[in-house]
Amino acid sequence: MGSLQVRLFTTYLFIIAVTLGLAALSLLLQLGEYRDSISYGNLEDLGRLVNSQAGLAINRPVQDQQAPAPEPNQLLIDLAAFFNGDESGSFKRDTAVAVIDPDGRVIPGLFQSRGVPLDGAIVRDLAGQAPAARETDPRRCRLDTVEGPDLLCVSAPLSEEVRQALAGTNASAIIVARPAASLGQITGDLFPRLVFSGLIGVAAALVLGFALSQSVAAPLRNIARAARSVARGNYRQRVPATGPREVRDLAANFNRMTEEVQRSQQTLRDFLANISHELKTPLTSIRGFSEAMLDGTIDDQVGIERSARIISDESNRVLRLVQELLDLSRIESGQVSMQQDDVDLHELFEHVGEVFALRSEESGVGLDISIQGAAHIRGDFDRLEQVMNNLLDNAFRHTPGDGKVTVACRDLQPGTLQVTVADNGPGIAQADLPHLFERFYRGDNSGGAPKKGYGLGLAISREIVRAHGGEIWATSEPGRGTTFVFTLPTAGRGSRKAAAK
Repeated sequence: MGSLQVRLFTTYLFIIAVTLGLAALSLLLQLGEYRDSISYGNLEDLGRLVNSQAGLAINRPVQDQQAPAPEPNQLLIDLAAFFNGDESGSFKRDTAVAVIDPDGRVIPGLFQSRGVPLDGAIVRDLAGQAPAARETDPRRCRLDTVEGPDLLCVSAPLSEEVRQALAGTNASAIIVARPAASLGQITGDLFPRLVFSGLIGVAAALVLGFALSQSVAAPLRNIARAARSVARGNYRQRVPATGPREVRDLAANFNRMTEEVQRSQQTLRDFLANISHELKTPLTSIRGFSEAMLDGTIDDQVGIERSARIISDESNRVLRLVQELLDLSRIESGQVSMQQDDVDLHELFEHVGEVFALRSEESGVGLDISIQGAAHIRGDFDRLEQVMNNLLDNAFRHTPGDGKVTVACRDLQPGTLQVTVADNGPGIAQADLPHLFERFYRGDNSGGAPKKGYGLGLAISREIVRAHGGEIWATSEPGRGTTFVFTLPTAGRGSRKAAAK
């Protein structure tokens, strides 16, 4: 019972058994009505045959002038002999034939039956009805007997010839009666057919149940095998999305999960490769100059001071790299909580403008800052300043001496501010745009200048903006500059999103 397929198959069998049991119970409850219907159908056929046979028995003497007309009792004896004889082998021998008066009473002496006395019997369904009111076709009824059980019967109105032959007896109709078939007889008649139909139904249900359970269990087994393969390190494993909708959704989610795991593993490998590369250069310099000083290769004061300065610079470079990595990791994991202060972007941009004013004068790159609206948000002033510093540093680094850097802030929509930092430098290739905010990513510099930084500034900026409830992206057109855009929620929305972060 541990297998899902076995459980499903067992469940199908249980449902089939319950369904067949309920069907059998329903059939048993309806057998009584079915039994009476079958019996009445046979009796109606007999009723028509009675009229026909009685008419023949009357007309035969009429056609033969020398033959005497049959007596009423003899007519019934002949009819009974017909039903009980070999000529009527298709009918049961327990059939009774009787003549009744208009009140439905069996006329004494005018009946023929075996085993069931009909003296005093009455068809109460016909009591009080005039002969003219009866139907011309046989009518279903019940015959109440004095000593025996009630019988099922049909009444057939007498034809004119038979009525004349029975004149003086107050005869109104002929009835044909028979005991109701027993449940055993009906069941015995239907049992072989029901068993055959049931076996066909069970066989079909077993095949369909196995197919349905297989359609659910097989895709799940594929997913389980793929999960074991992923656990062993095969992150390229994929499973086909087959089966019911829920199983297909599970397979699709599993494939997305493995894609994300594969991407994460690749990112981790790239990160290790990048961090190793970034640390290798300064550590090599530190090791080289320190060994040169220790073994006496550099022994003059100027050389020693120069080597010490290089070691100090490279050490600071390593420390900055490590600090930026720790900072990015802590922000991504939520360990750094953003302050929730009222921040006036006029004040923030004015401060940033003062910081970059000297750089603007030295490089010849113009700096234009424009703010529209109140520009008040809830957030961390220092972290937002870090974002602006990273974006402006990139803009100044890639803008030529006669270029211009523009900072703008405006209301994007109610509750959201949009900040843009644009330059008119060489721009960024379209292939590089999707990767700008990845760790250690540094795209090709169209101006030919050497690459600077570690490729962590934009990654840190993205995490800070997201921690404030906003988003950041970049647009660029080669030869016409680059624009970095980020959004920030205003005071009411910003506090809630940052608190959630």
